[in-house]
Amino acid sequence: MKQQTRLELITEFYAAPPETLFPQSTLCAVLNCSTALAERHRWAGRGVPYIKIGRNVRYRKIAILNWLETQKTCQGDSHES
Repeated sequence: MKQQTRLELITEFYAAPPETLFPQSTLCAVLNCSTALAERHRWAGRGVPYIKIGRNVRYRKIAILNWLETQKTCQGDSHES
């Protein structure tokens, strides 16, 4: 089976319903991070919430989107003159 490109993984992610479960490869494509970083965050308990099915780790689309929303930061001065 041919490995999907990052663009294909992201397109599939955004086209899927909110309850769809995705593997770590899709999470990494959406977050633009390495699998090592995703695993470190998971082990540290500060990454995207996940589901374990046997030995397989899966991420629900809605959990990924919610986690991304919590990562927003505002830059700039909040005190305008």
